[in-house]
Amino acid sequence: MLKAGILLAKGGLLSFKCTIRDMSETGARLIVEDPVGIPEHFELVVELDGLRADCEVVRRRGNELGVRFTAPVRQGKPLRSQVVTSSSITEKPTLRKKPLSL
Repeated sequence: MLKAGILLAKGGLLSFKCTIRDMSETGARLIVEDPVGIPEHFELVVELDGLRADCEVVRRRGNELGVRFTAPVRQGKPLRSQVVTSSSITEKPTLRKKPLSL
């Protein structure tokens, strides 16, 4: 998994961006740019899915946080949408090498 998330604390007064690397029904593994100032309890918001979960930090290792969900995960409104565009490749992909042109 590789999704963007936001850690909200103190009623939304503090916010930190994160990358969600793994997520299960009971917790998640988060990567943060700088773990300094991140409290032990916060709300995790998954931007694309709109999922919200109350979390408690159970492990800190460098810029990685292991969190346990302290309440059931809630479905909220997504904060942004994902837009996927088609590729501009006109040739059909192949594993064959192209002949060298001299």
